[in-house]
Amino acid sequence: MIANQLLQKLATIYQGEEIRYPQLRAVTLAQWILESGRATSKLAKLHYNFGGIKWRREMAPFATRIAYEASDGVGYYCKFATIESFIAGYWAFLNRSPYTGWEEQVETAEEFIRFIGPIYTPTTGYVDKVLDLVPEAQNLLNSVGGELSLIAEGSLAASATDLGTIVIDPGHGGTVNLTGSSANNAISKSGVKEKKLTLDFCLTLREELLRQTASAGESIKVVLTRTTDVNLSGPDRARTAFTNRAKLFLCLHFNGLEDASIRGTETFFRAAANTNLNLQDDIAFATDVHNALFGAFKSLDARAKDRGIKPDTESGPGSLGVMNDHSLGNDQVPANKMCRSAYIEAEFITNAAVDKLIVSGPEAVPNRTKLMAAVAQAIRSHMRGMLRGVELATPHSVSV
Repeated sequence: MIANQLLQKLATIYQGEEIRYPQLRAVTLAQWILESGRATSKLAKLHYNFGGIKWRREMAPFATRIAYEASDGVGYYCKFATIESFIAGYWAFLNRSPYTGWEEQVETAEEFIRFIGPIYTPTTGYVDKVLDLVPEAQNLLNSVGGELSLIAEGSLAASATDLGTIVIDPGHGGTVNLTGSSANNAISKSGVKEKKLTLDFCLTLREELLRQTASAGESIKVVLTRTTDVNLSGPDRARTAFTNRAKLFLCLHFNGLEDASIRGTETFFRAAANTNLNLQDDIAFATDVHNALFGAFKSLDARAKDRGIKPDTESGPGSLGVMNDHSLGNDQVPANKMCRSAYIEAEFITNAAVDKLIVSGPEAVPNRTKLMAAVAQAIRSHMRGMLRGVELATPHSVSV
């Protein structure tokens, strides 16, 4: 059975997460497939709750409480800001008195689920239904492993218009600061780390690019610099573009300040002062994705603010090395083959209204999809323009 995009996202992230008992990865994924109706339930789609986990005070470090009407009536359930939070929350959920002793039942997947299953969902046949889904879960985990977790291709029909390759870079990751990339910077008003949000947004952007191109009779290759909680140096992130001969390189980050009243969307390009071999092309790309993202934010919240398209001399560091032309390989290819780059600071997640809109609110997950769908449309339009040799950016005034 072909997995939907949300289920594939869940499997992709779960395959990359370190868990104490890796032998239980497939059986727990099988349990989530069953509980969420293969990631089609409202709890899964709106709240990343793939396990039907009800609210308990112990879940506060991982989730927020929402009222939700399930088959047994209205009750309080967990809302997870990211899939990584759900995974951590699921394992924490088991560390409660009803499940005491489960860690002594982990030698095999069947032993584990036969112990926790009757407690988790005390209905006849539940455990056997989970076990029947284990082969499907294992196949899904295998399909997103290795390079397939980094590279995805859209429709490859002979008649499809090949847009080329884009590398998407989820900012930050891991626990160690590296050259040109800190492990994490901003933390949202509700306590979610920037590195978790950048990965979720970028995976959603990849899904939207693949979905839109397939519907439009186009093909595209989408490469993510990371799909797990690891950090890469700035040069290593940029070199991913050269390795894959990408046309576009897009970094996604979020801002944060102690002054929680500040908000707004801004996008950077490599400044002339920092040496840029394809300045006007980078400005055109940055403008297209920025206008699309800000327009989508404005449609969701009239209070959205446009902080503009800016050279990276106006960024905090004064130079964003991840867009360095040498690292991107632009000094090693003809001018018409240079990779265009842009660096999005999507919003200030330290702002309470922004946090509710895209992190912790009841519509946060659908809102992320709307935002990334708009960016995906802009990317596709820009790549079509590159094929025709036409620039599509809206005229604007930008200091370089």
